[in-house]
Amino acid sequence: MNRMHQGTGSDFVRAKKSLGQNFCCDQRIPDEIVRRLAATSQHHIWEIGPGQGALTGKLARTGARMHLFEIDERMRPVLGQKFASIEITWGDFLELSDEKLPPAGEHLLVCGNLPYYCGTPIIRRFLENGPQAERIVFLLQEEVAKKAAAACNTSDYSYLSVHTAFFAQASIGSTFGPGSFVPPPKINSTILQLEPLLLTPADRERRHQALKFISLLFQQRRKMALPLLKKRFGETDWQERFDQLGIDHKARPENISPNNFLALFAPAKT
Repeated sequence: MNRMHQGTGSDFVRAKKSLGQNFCCDQRIPDEIVRRLAATSQHHIWEIGPGQGALTGKLARTGARMHLFEIDERMRPVLGQKFASIEITWGDFLELSDEKLPPAGEHLLVCGNLPYYCGTPIIRRFLENGPQAERIVFLLQEEVAKKAAAACNTSDYSYLSVHTAFFAQASIGSTFGPGSFVPPPKINSTILQLEPLLLTPADRERRHQALKFISLLFQQRRKMALPLLKKRFGETDWQERFDQLGIDHKARPENISPNNFLALFAPAKT
């Protein structure tokens, strides 16, 4: 996990490969996360993976109420000493049931320097199941962050791009090289900012239904979407739907916008 590194003193904990840890040693990263979160004393912040607390300390100075989620038990003495007044939930965030999550409140902000192996599942959990956050700012593997925020007709546009757009507005922050971490990873890391959409249960269901089709199309992303749909779901007049939405008959999945995908596969009730 890309935790915040605080020197090599007696409280230093060595990065653990099995947890995907690469400690951050670049203060530009926590500074940008804090700036993008724009927390006030009215907010409640969830930080996932605080590590030794460099980002936590900066967040605490905003006056927001905080809750930490940490998987690495070796951090207990460090976090317990530095942030005795902040509640901490220990364990794998993805394995916590909804019932075990703390109350989120009305003004929830979420942040963290996520392990490369579980960044996408954590994003999906927040966007699909909540709790509803005002803003989410994560440091992720560059490829994942850029795909999550990619626009239609770009090389990074993917199933993840559509999924993210269905549930949030996404934007990209700064990218940081291996030298910003200890030990240095083999890839770059990028900040991703998400503004989750306010959706009704019916809105969410429409999106989940559409994603089933979209997932199949992106499995064969180099092929034209219309012939694939005709072959797989021949009971629907896909050509008519394409014409109604102004979608080119030769369009591949990366040429179809999230809004058109939603209209194509989950038409609103009239």
